[in-house]
Amino acid sequence: MPKVLYVEDHPAQRDILAQMLELNGFEVAVASDGLEGVEKAQSWLPDLILMDLRMPKMDGFEAIKVIRSEDKTQAIPIIAISAWASAKHKERALAAGANEHFTKPVDLNRLLTTIGRYLKD
Repeated sequence: MPKVLYVEDHPAQRDILAQMLELNGFEVAVASDGLEGVEKAQSWLPDLILMDLRMPKMDGFEAIKVIRSEDKTQAIPIIAISAWASAKHKERALAAGANEHFTKPVDLNRLLTTIGRYLKD
């Protein structure tokens, strides 16, 4: 069962998407801020990470950079998910090391297709 780490500070959004992922056959772990997300990525070694960008303690941009700087986590695909829809934020997320950028609310079918594409590689 593929492992997905979802890093999101908003509890309702985190719980709903985590449930949807579980219903679609993924083992899901969650983190409520970037710092916790980095720690879980390093200890749990998920197959893919979904990363919010605006969070307390450590934002998603910084968390992505830290994950990319570590040997054991640098190759894990990261999909940034944010309410920030501007091209500037998308470029910043990709420059930090995200593989993709999705804007909230997320189209679940499109997200699942994208996750599947990364997990086949």
